[in-house]
Amino acid sequence: MEFFEEGKNENELKIPYSIEAEEALLGSVFIKPDVISDVIDIVSPNDFYKNNYKIIFNEMIKAYNLGKIVDTLVIINSLEMLNLIDEIGGVDIIYDLIDVVPTAANAVNYAQIIKENAIRRRLIDTGEKIARMSYRGYDEVDVMLDKAESMIFKIAEAKQKKDVLSLSELANQKIRDLDEMSHTKGGLKGISSGFNQYDALTSGFHGSDLIILAARPAMGKTAFALNLALNVAKSGRHVLIYSLEMGNEHLFDRLLSIESKIKLKAIKDGTLSGDDYTAIGNGLGRLAELPLYVSDSSSVNMLEIKAVARRLKAEGKLDFMLIDYLQLINPAEGSRKNREQEISEISRSLKIIAKELNIPIVTLSQLSRSVESRTDKRPILSDLRESGAIEQDADMVMFLYREKYYLKDGASQDNNSNSGISNIPPQYTNQGTPQTRGDNELEKVEVIIGKHRSGPTGTIELGFRPSYQQFVNVISNDVENRYPQ
Repeated sequence: MEFFEEGKNENELKIPYSIEAEEALLGSVFIKPDVISDVIDIVSPNDFYKNNYKIIFNEMIKAYNLGKIVDTLVIINSLEMLNLIDEIGGVDIIYDLIDVVPTAANAVNYAQIIKENAIRRRLIDTGEKIARMSYRGYDEVDVMLDKAESMIFKIAEAKQKKDVLSLSELANQKIRDLDEMSHTKGGLKGISSGFNQYDALTSGFHGSDLIILAARPAMGKTAFALNLALNVAKSGRHVLIYSLEMGNEHLFDRLLSIESKIKLKAIKDGTLSGDDYTAIGNGLGRLAELPLYVSDSSSVNMLEIKAVARRLKAEGKLDFMLIDYLQLINPAEGSRKNREQEISEISRSLKIIAKELNIPIVTLSQLSRSVESRTDKRPILSDLRESGAIEQDADMVMFLYREKYYLKDGASQDNNSNSGISNIPPQYTNQGTPQTRGDNELEKVEVIIGKHRSGPTGTIELGFRPSYQQFVNVISNDVENRYPQ
């Protein structure tokens, strides 16, 4: 197996490391203990090549997390208590490090050199593993590609985050978060949905969360999801939409209808007035500027989704992903599992990729027909198709319910409400007047949070204009005060 550049032999290729940089960094910390706060987010103990320096730096971090001054006596005492003095080469090693550098001014540069060499070593090791995997060929090509991409991505992510954190590190991070929130006076911590009641109840969308949006057909779940995606993109976040049910052109028509406030039907059949063309032109301009990406592949599987998501994340172009819808994701090639097992595998994979990339993923899902047999047709968790795995993996499950859809002869099931415009409270915001006159209907839609791993459940009311595919806010005084428009 050949791992060397053409024209070079094995003896000419050296493992990348810098003992000088490792000694200089440790010496810098001993000279000026405060510099450890500048390098602790850059380099970890495992980034050191020499094992004795790895041990010393690990004790430095432990002392720092305990609030101790990281000086020679503290580190020597810690090493003696752990019986590690002989392993590092004796006490003289500690004192020799002090004489390596005259100043700690370049500590950050030393840390970056150590980190870069560590990454190069991991790339070499990963490349050898990928080569061995390819030679052996035990898995399908797509599976091997996924494994290779995952290994490379983890190396890239190591520059920004650590896989293992101590409780003291988590506590320090929480202190910083609380301090930040104190300055924003309880402002939204996650990514805003654009809907005030939703943000007030959930604190927005958070990285690593898998959110399931489910409803029966014709409830408006795709329209609601697209409204969410638009709102997130308008906040400057990068959004990826996987549209497995409809093509890019149809999807874009829906987005254009929402943004321009022109009837979807008019956009599709071309029955537009002069004012409509102006509104559409303005809408097209705004959409073109949004960091929103669309894929309409009808045969996509999880391996392909992960590959695209990882690439966009590595390019800094992915903060939020929407999939329409979960049951249309193809199983792994050659899968012989039943459909429930396949859905379980897909939902678990979505949760893993959300955590790996630290992004919220919203995926639409079907509901079983059991909801139609009940008097109260508001969905519940057991109505999810293949609900066991989906409910288990999801951090949040929300349902859409349009009472008007079930109205017969002008009356609802309980004969005590009206879901049309007359029942919409005056607090509903207009969010801009649709350009097309007439048919400016506004329906009440309930967003039911059936599961929320990190917070409360409840029901949110929104207004929905079917002709424009547009959802609008209902604003209470409490919500308006916390999250003003």
